[in-house]
Amino acid sequence: MDVLSELDRVGAILLDRHFVYKSGKHGSGYINMDPLFPEVELVSAICAELVQPFGESFDTVAAPATGGVVLAFAAASRAPRAGVGAVWADKVADGFAFERAGFVERLAGKRVLVVEDLLTTGGSVAAVCREVTRHGGELVGASVICNRGDVTAEQIGVPRLVALATVQFEAVDAERCPLCAAGVPIVADIGHGAAYRAEHPGYAGGYVELL
Repeated sequence: MDVLSELDRVGAILLDRHFVYKSGKHGSGYINMDPLFPEVELVSAICAELVQPFGESFDTVAAPATGGVVLAFAAASRAPRAGVGAVWADKVADGFAFERAGFVERLAGKRVLVVEDLLTTGGSVAAVCREVTRHGGELVGASVICNRGDVTAEQIGVPRLVALATVQFEAVDAERCPLCAAGVPIVADIGHGAAYRAEHPGYAGGYVELL
C-alpha cells in the first residue's frame, strides 16, 4: 500500500498553507489524520501493515489517546493470532497514564507493541512507552503510520521503530517565517494555530479556518 497516496486521497495531507506546529515553528505543510479515521476499511488495512513487521511477538497493543484509541483496537484486531489485547493511555496533567479498569493488567508481564498515527517530536509515544515499562510491560517496539520528525527508536525508548511512511516539512521559527513576512493567513483550527492566535491576535496576515 502507498500510505501517503491513501492519506492524500482522504484529505489528510494539507499543503501550501500556513501552519503552526507543536514545536511552535511554522511551515506550509501539515498532516491531519482526522479524515482517516472514518474510513474504517482503510484504517483496518493500514493497521494490518502496522502489526505485520512484528509478527506474533506481542500480546498487547497500546497507544496514546485520542487518535491512538482507534489504532490500538484496529491493530489488535489485525494481529496474526487471537487473544491480543488493546489499551490506551489517557492524557493527564504531566503526560499519559493507563487509568482505565483492567488496562494495567494487560501490560504487566506482557509483550507490548505501541502504535501511533503521527510522530512529530515523539513525546507522546515516549511517554506511553515509559508508562508501559513502569507497569511491568516488555516493549517490543513502536509502529507508526507516518514519521514526520525524523524520530528514532532511541529517542522514544523502544528496541525497534517502524514507520509506514516518512515525510519532511520545512519548519522555521516564527521570527524567520517567510509566510509571516508575506502576510499569509495562519490556519487556526488545525495544528497549533489557535494557540498562536491567542498569543498574537494582531498578526497582520489574519487567520483562516479550514474545518
